[in-house]
Formats: sequence, C-alpha cells, structure tokens
Amino acid sequence: MSRPRIAIPLDVNLSGRYEQPRAYAAAVARAGGLPLPIPFGEPSLAGEYLEACDGLLVAGGDFDIPPERYGEVRRPGCGPSRPGRTAFEEAMIEGALAAGMPVLGVCGGMQLLAVVKGGTLHQDLPDDLGVSHEQPPPKDVPSHAVEVAPGSLLERLAAPGTLMVNSTHHQAVRLPGAGVAVTGRAPDGVVEAIELSGHPFALGVQWHPEVLAASDPRHLAILSGLVRAAAERR
Repeated sequence: MSRPRIAIPLDVNLSGRYEQPRAYAAAVARAGGLPLPIPFGEPSLAGEYLEACDGLLVAGGDFDIPPERYGEVRRPGCGPSRPGRTAFEEAMIEGALAAGMPVLGVCGGMQLLAVVKGGTLHQDLPDDLGVSHEQPPPKDVPSHAVEVAPGSLLERLAAPGTLMVNSTHHQAVRLPGAGVAVTGRAPDGVVEAIELSGHPFALGVQWHPEVLAASDPRHLAILSGLVRAAAERR
C-alpha cells in the first residue's frame, strides 16, 4: 500500500523562492508518510490541493498572523506578517477540517488553527505575560516541560505526564476558540497544545516535534499519529 500523502504548505523567501525546513518532510517520511510540498497561492486552490492529499501539516515560520484576523489592533511587539501565506493556509485548514481530514499544526500552524476556530493570540509573550519562549541555540534540544492533559489525543500519542519540548516562539494562543481544548501547558501557563473536539485528528503543538523526532520517539509519535490517521481516512 502506498504511503499516506501529507500536504505541507511551503513558504516563500525574500528572493521569491519556495522553501521549507527539511525537518518537516524528513519527519513525515520517518513516520511513514509521503510529504507533499504545496506551493502557496490563491486560497481558491486549496480544495484542489487537498483532493490530492490524505492529511495536512501546517508548519511555522518567521512571521506572525495578522492580528486583524482575530479582531485586534497590531501592537508594537507583533512581528511582520505574510497575509498571502496565512490566507492560503487558512483555506487549507478550513477545507481539511470540513472534510474530516487529519490536521497537525506546528508552532505558527497551531496558532492559525486556533484563529480559524475563532481564537486569539498573545501578540508578544514578553509584553503580554512577561515571559520568553525563545530558547537560545541549539534549537534541536528540549528547553522546558509541557504538562499533557489526561485523556487527550496528545496523551494517547506521546504518553502521559510531562513532555520535554523545544521552544522558538514569541506568540501563543490566548483564547483557543470554539470547540478547541487546551491539552498542554508550559509551567508558566502558556498554552502549548490544543485539540479540536469532535474531529478525528486535529492537533496543534507550539513546539517543533519534527526537529526532535529523530532523537525522541515521543515526538515522532505525534507525526506517526498524523500519518496513521491519514491512512485510516483513505
């Protein structure tokens, strides 16, 4: 049987080239999936891309979701936005959720998943909460704990208790949105994982399991869960 096809929307760099860190595709392949890089473009194309895929992974990036998208005025701590990529990935998430397709949001992808469901964000954690979640290099080692909620999808995937994660973000989910449960928090209370109730597999994690997957089977299990859910849906 062929591998489940996992869509991974791409970014565009300053020179106009599509790109995405290799760790995403490598982790999906290690988990048994076939990574399919998707060039972002017109949101109207999202449905056709999804028809060619079995699951969706929305990655993070060095930009912020426009705060206007969740009904707020931009404050000084908010970073630059990429409205085109955000609009396309929003359409991909909405289409996947409507179709019952497995969705995994990573870092900024988790934040967009919350916003799609009507949630809001802390525009800048140092300004809003007086905390920093930007660990210094190296970025591929854990730097803080996440307490995993009992009975959650994340617990079933990564095992119960405390999960050590890496941390490279200055924003975070403030209000998770309709039908969204918070299933992981850092010791300082920052939301680190969300899940959509009533959906077979819709999970967001604020850290980067794709980077830790090669060294920690608990993080690989998150990607494996996405791939397994995609296989079951076919």
